[in-house]
Amino acid sequence: MSILDKMTRLERRLQQLSRRDDLPPEPVEVRRGILDDVEDMVKAAGRSRRVFPYNRLRIQVLASDSAARAAAQAVLGGDAEMLAAIRERLREGGCSVPDDLQVKLQLVRRRAAAWPPARAWHVVGERVESTPQAVAAPSAAAETVTQLVLVKGTASRRSFPVRGERINIGRQADVLDRDRRVVRRNQVVFEDSDDPVNQTVSRAHAHLRVAPSGEIRIFDDRSSYGTRVFRGGETISVPSGASRGVRLRDGDEIYLGQACLRVVEKKGARG
Repeated sequence: MSILDKMTRLERRLQQLSRRDDLPPEPVEVRRGILDDVEDMVKAAGRSRRVFPYNRLRIQVLASDSAARAAAQAVLGGDAEMLAAIRERLREGGCSVPDDLQVKLQLVRRRAAAWPPARAWHVVGERVESTPQAVAAPSAAAETVTQLVLVKGTASRRSFPVRGERINIGRQADVLDRDRRVVRRNQVVFEDSDDPVNQTVSRAHAHLRVAPSGEIRIFDDRSSYGTRVFRGGETISVPSGASRGVRLRDGDEIYLGQACLRVVEKKGARG
Protein backbone atom coordinates (compact mmCIF):
# COMPACT_ATOMS: atom_id res chain seq x y z
CA MET A 1 0.00 0.00 0.00
CA SER A 2 1.38 3.41 -0.98
CA ILE A 3 1.83 6.32 1.44
CA LEU A 4 -1.03 8.15 -0.32
CA ASP A 5 -3.36 5.19 0.23
CA LYS A 6 -2.42 5.06 3.91
CA MET A 7 -3.06 8.78 4.32
CA THR A 8 -6.43 8.48 2.57
CA ARG A 9 -7.52 5.65 4.85
CA LEU A 10 -6.33 7.49 7.93
CA GLU A 11 -8.29 10.60 6.92
CA ARG A 12 -11.37 8.46 6.35
CA ARG A 13 -11.07 6.87 9.79
CA LEU A 14 -10.73 10.27 11.44
CA GLN A 15 -13.89 11.43 9.67
CA GLN A 16 -15.75 8.35 10.88
CA LEU A 17 -14.61 8.89 14.47
CA SER A 18 -15.68 12.54 14.38
CA ARG A 19 -19.27 11.74 13.41
CA ARG A 20 -21.87 12.23 16.11
CA ASP A 21 -23.69 9.01 16.96
CA ASP A 22 -26.75 10.85 18.28
CA LEU A 23 -27.61 12.29 14.85
CA PRO A 24 -28.76 10.13 11.91
CA PRO A 25 -26.38 10.49 8.95
CA GLU A 26 -27.50 12.22 5.79
CA PRO A 27 -28.09 9.96 2.73
CA VAL A 28 -24.99 11.44 1.08
CA GLU A 29 -22.92 10.36 4.09
CA VAL A 30 -24.48 6.90 3.95
CA ARG A 31 -23.59 6.60 0.27
CA ARG A 32 -20.00 7.65 0.99
CA GLY A 33 -19.80 5.22 3.90
CA ILE A 34 -21.04 2.33 1.75
CA LEU A 35 -18.41 3.03 -0.89
CA ASP A 36 -15.72 3.30 1.80
CA ASP A 37 -16.73 -0.07 3.26
CA VAL A 38 -16.66 -1.67 -0.18
CA GLU A 39 -13.20 -0.27 -0.86
CA ASP A 40 -12.01 -1.68 2.47
CA MET A 41 -12.94 -5.16 1.18
CA VAL A 42 -10.24 -4.95 -1.51
CA LYS A 43 -7.38 -7.43 -1.04
CA ALA A 44 -3.74 -7.13 -2.07
CA ALA A 45 -2.65 -9.78 -4.57
CA GLY A 46 1.09 -9.05 -4.76
CA ARG A 47 3.13 -6.76 -7.02
CA SER A 48 0.86 -3.81 -6.32
CA ARG A 49 -2.08 -5.74 -7.72
CA ARG A 50 -5.43 -5.30 -5.94
CA VAL A 51 -8.49 -7.52 -6.37
CA PHE A 52 -12.06 -7.53 -5.14
CA PRO A 53 -12.82 -11.04 -3.81
CA TYR A 54 -16.62 -10.91 -3.99
CA ASN A 55 -19.13 -11.01 -6.83
CA ARG A 56 -22.25 -10.42 -4.72
CA LEU A 57 -22.85 -7.47 -2.41
CA ARG A 58 -25.83 -7.17 -0.08
CA ILE A 59 -26.33 -3.61 1.16
CA GLN A 60 -28.90 -2.70 3.80
CA VAL A 61 -29.67 0.91 4.69
CA LEU A 62 -31.68 2.08 7.69
CA ALA A 63 -34.74 4.14 6.69
CA SER A 64 -37.15 4.17 9.61
CA ASP A 65 -39.95 6.25 8.07
CA SER A 66 -41.37 7.34 4.72
CA ALA A 67 -39.37 10.60 4.64
CA ALA A 68 -36.11 8.74 5.25
CA ARG A 69 -36.99 6.18 2.57
CA ALA A 70 -37.77 8.86 -0.01
CA ALA A 71 -34.50 10.67 0.74
CA ALA A 72 -32.48 7.45 0.57
CA GLN A 73 -34.08 6.44 -2.75
CA ALA A 74 -33.37 9.86 -4.23
CA VAL A 75 -29.66 9.78 -3.29
CA LEU A 76 -28.81 6.09 -3.50
CA GLY A 77 -31.02 5.15 -6.43
CA GLY A 78 -31.44 1.42 -6.99
CA ASP A 79 -29.29 -1.64 -7.55
CA ALA A 80 -28.01 -0.41 -10.93
CA GLU A 81 -26.95 3.01 -9.60
CA MET A 82 -25.13 1.51 -6.62
CA LEU A 83 -23.39 -1.03 -8.85
CA ALA A 84 -22.17 1.75 -11.17
CA ALA A 85 -20.90 3.81 -8.21
CA ILE A 86 -19.10 0.81 -6.70
CA ARG A 87 -17.47 -0.08 -10.02
CA GLU A 88 -16.25 3.51 -10.38
CA ARG A 89 -14.85 3.61 -6.83
CA LEU A 90 -13.00 0.30 -7.26
CA ARG A 91 -11.51 1.35 -10.59
CA GLU A 92 -10.39 4.67 -9.11
CA GLY A 93 -8.56 2.67 -6.44
CA GLY A 94 -6.71 0.63 -9.06
CA CYS A 95 -8.70 -2.54 -8.35
CA SER A 96 -9.96 -4.97 -10.96
CA VAL A 97 -13.74 -5.43 -10.83
CA PRO A 98 -15.40 -8.86 -11.29
CA ASP A 99 -17.40 -8.99 -14.51
CA ASP A 100 -20.27 -10.76 -12.73
CA LEU A 101 -20.45 -8.37 -9.77
CA GLN A 102 -24.05 -7.87 -8.59
CA VAL A 103 -25.48 -5.53 -5.96
CA LYS A 104 -28.69 -5.88 -3.95
CA LEU A 105 -29.75 -2.71 -2.13
CA GLN A 106 -32.45 -2.93 0.55
CA LEU A 107 -34.02 -0.22 2.73
CA VAL A 108 -34.97 -1.54 6.18
CA ARG A 109 -36.80 -0.05 9.15
CA ARG A 110 -34.60 -1.57 11.89
CA ARG A 111 -30.95 -2.47 12.36
CA ALA A 112 -30.13 -6.17 12.48
CA ALA A 113 -28.00 -7.59 15.29
CA ALA A 114 -25.08 -8.19 12.92
CA TRP A 115 -24.68 -4.50 12.08
CA PRO A 116 -21.67 -2.58 13.44
CA PRO A 117 -22.61 -0.28 16.35
CA ALA A 118 -24.20 3.08 15.51
CA ARG A 119 -24.22 2.34 11.78
CA ALA A 120 -27.07 3.27 9.47
CA TRP A 121 -25.90 0.81 6.81
CA HIS A 122 -24.41 -2.66 6.52
CA VAL A 123 -22.48 -4.20 3.63
CA VAL A 124 -21.94 -7.95 3.21
CA GLY A 125 -19.79 -9.49 0.48
CA GLU A 126 -20.26 -13.01 -0.90
CA ARG A 127 -18.57 -15.16 -3.48
CA VAL A 128 -21.01 -17.22 -5.54
CA GLU A 129 -19.55 -19.65 -8.02
CA SER A 130 -21.45 -20.06 -11.26
CA THR A 131 -22.73 -23.53 -12.12
CA PRO A 132 -23.25 -24.93 -15.64
CA GLN A 133 -27.03 -24.84 -15.10
CA ALA A 134 -26.92 -21.18 -14.08
CA VAL A 135 -24.80 -20.21 -17.09
CA ALA A 136 -26.78 -22.11 -19.71
CA ALA A 137 -29.54 -20.05 -21.30
CA PRO A 138 -32.51 -22.11 -22.57
CA SER A 139 -34.03 -21.13 -25.90
CA ALA A 140 -37.40 -20.33 -24.30
CA ALA A 141 -36.24 -18.56 -21.16
CA ALA A 142 -38.82 -16.82 -19.03
CA GLU A 143 -38.75 -13.04 -19.19
CA THR A 144 -40.65 -10.31 -17.40
CA VAL A 145 -43.25 -8.43 -19.43
CA THR A 146 -44.27 -5.08 -17.95
CA GLN A 147 -47.54 -3.32 -18.68
CA LEU A 148 -49.19 -0.10 -17.55
CA VAL A 149 -52.83 -0.85 -16.74
CA LEU A 150 -55.39 1.96 -16.68
CA VAL A 151 -56.95 2.49 -13.23
CA LYS A 152 -58.46 5.98 -13.45
CA GLY A 153 -59.11 8.23 -16.42
CA THR A 154 -59.95 7.66 -20.08
CA ALA A 155 -57.23 6.41 -22.43
CA SER A 156 -56.88 4.99 -25.91
CA ARG A 157 -56.33 1.49 -24.43
CA ARG A 158 -56.91 -0.36 -21.17
CA SER A 159 -53.26 -1.42 -20.96
CA PHE A 160 -49.99 -0.36 -22.55
CA PRO A 161 -46.91 -2.58 -22.97
CA VAL A 162 -43.61 -1.10 -21.79
CA ARG A 163 -41.37 -1.53 -24.83
CA GLY A 164 -38.30 0.30 -26.08
CA GLU A 165 -35.96 2.62 -24.25
CA ARG A 166 -38.41 5.51 -23.77
CA ILE A 167 -42.19 5.62 -23.36
CA ASN A 168 -43.92 9.02 -23.37
CA ILE A 169 -47.12 9.58 -21.39
CA GLY A 170 -49.55 12.43 -22.05
CA ARG A 171 -52.86 13.74 -23.27
CA GLN A 172 -53.23 13.33 -27.06
CA ALA A 173 -51.10 11.07 -29.26
CA ASP A 174 -49.27 13.93 -30.99
CA VAL A 175 -48.13 17.10 -29.25
CA LEU A 176 -47.96 20.12 -31.58
CA ASP A 177 -46.20 23.46 -31.29
CA ARG A 178 -47.71 26.82 -32.23
CA ASP A 179 -46.96 26.19 -35.90
CA ARG A 180 -48.85 22.87 -35.77
CA ARG A 181 -45.65 20.85 -36.02
CA VAL A 182 -45.34 17.56 -34.14
CA VAL A 183 -42.81 17.97 -31.33
CA ARG A 184 -43.60 14.81 -29.36
CA ARG A 185 -45.46 11.52 -29.74
CA ASN A 186 -46.98 9.79 -26.72
CA GLN A 187 -47.10 6.00 -26.52
CA VAL A 188 -49.39 6.03 -23.47
CA VAL A 189 -52.25 8.26 -24.60
CA PHE A 190 -54.99 9.79 -22.45
CA GLU A 191 -57.93 11.18 -24.41
CA ASP A 192 -58.18 14.96 -24.82
CA SER A 193 -61.76 15.23 -23.55
CA ASP A 194 -63.85 17.20 -21.07
CA ASP A 195 -63.30 14.49 -18.46
CA PRO A 196 -62.08 16.41 -15.36
CA VAL A 197 -59.65 13.60 -14.54
CA ASN A 198 -58.07 13.70 -18.00
CA GLN A 199 -57.78 17.48 -17.82
CA THR A 200 -55.18 17.03 -15.04
CA VAL A 201 -52.92 15.10 -17.47
CA SER A 202 -50.59 17.41 -19.39
CA ARG A 203 -50.02 16.85 -23.09
CA ALA A 204 -46.36 16.12 -22.33
CA HIS A 205 -46.79 14.86 -18.78
CA ALA A 206 -44.12 12.24 -18.06
CA HIS A 207 -41.99 9.50 -19.60
CA LEU A 208 -40.45 6.14 -18.72
CA ARG A 209 -36.89 5.07 -19.42
CA VAL A 210 -35.94 1.39 -19.61
CA ALA A 211 -32.31 0.54 -18.81
CA PRO A 212 -30.48 -2.42 -20.44
CA SER A 213 -30.75 -4.18 -17.06
CA GLY A 214 -34.56 -3.97 -17.29
CA GLU A 215 -34.87 -1.27 -14.62
CA ILE A 216 -37.71 1.17 -15.33
CA ARG A 217 -37.73 4.75 -14.05
CA ILE A 218 -40.38 7.45 -14.41
CA PHE A 219 -39.64 11.14 -14.98
CA ASP A 220 -41.98 14.12 -14.75
CA ASP A 221 -41.76 16.42 -17.79
CA ARG A 222 -42.69 19.62 -15.92
CA SER A 223 -46.38 18.74 -15.87
CA SER A 224 -49.00 21.11 -14.47
CA TYR A 225 -50.43 18.76 -11.83
CA GLY A 226 -47.37 16.66 -11.03
CA THR A 227 -46.54 12.95 -10.95
CA ARG A 228 -46.60 10.69 -7.88
CA VAL A 229 -45.97 7.01 -7.20
CA PHE A 230 -48.03 5.16 -4.57
CA ARG A 231 -46.22 2.15 -3.09
CA GLY A 232 -47.11 0.18 0.04
CA GLY A 233 -49.19 2.99 1.52
CA GLU A 234 -46.50 5.59 0.88
CA THR A 235 -46.40 8.45 -1.62
CA ILE A 236 -43.25 9.17 -3.62
CA SER A 237 -43.25 12.48 -5.48
CA VAL A 238 -41.48 12.48 -8.84
CA PRO A 239 -39.43 15.71 -8.98
CA SER A 240 -40.42 17.94 -11.90
CA GLY A 241 -37.75 17.98 -14.59
CA ALA A 242 -35.22 16.05 -12.47
CA SER A 243 -32.64 13.83 -14.16
CA ARG A 244 -32.86 10.84 -11.79
CA GLY A 245 -36.59 10.12 -11.71
CA VAL A 246 -38.09 7.35 -9.57
CA ARG A 247 -37.55 3.63 -10.04
CA LEU A 248 -40.78 1.67 -10.62
CA ARG A 249 -41.72 -1.71 -9.14
CA ASP A 250 -44.44 -4.25 -9.74
CA GLY A 251 -47.73 -3.05 -8.22
CA ASP A 252 -46.79 0.64 -8.13
CA GLU A 253 -49.62 3.07 -8.93
CA ILE A 254 -48.58 6.09 -10.99
CA TYR A 255 -50.72 9.19 -10.52
CA LEU A 256 -50.55 11.71 -13.36
CA GLY A 257 -52.55 14.52 -11.82
CA GLN A 258 -55.73 12.61 -10.93
CA ALA A 259 -55.37 9.91 -13.59
CA CYS A 260 -53.80 6.63 -12.54
CA LEU A 261 -51.86 3.73 -14.12
CA ARG A 262 -50.76 0.54 -12.34
CA VAL A 263 -47.43 -1.20 -13.07
CA VAL A 264 -48.04 -4.91 -13.69
CA GLU A 265 -45.23 -7.39 -14.29
CA LYS A 266 -45.93 -10.84 -15.71
CA LYS A 267 -43.68 -13.77 -16.49
CA GLY A 268 -43.79 -14.76 -20.14
CA ALA A 269 -41.91 -17.07 -22.47
CA ARG A 270 -39.38 -15.85 -24.99
CA GLY A 271 -39.35 -17.98 -28.10
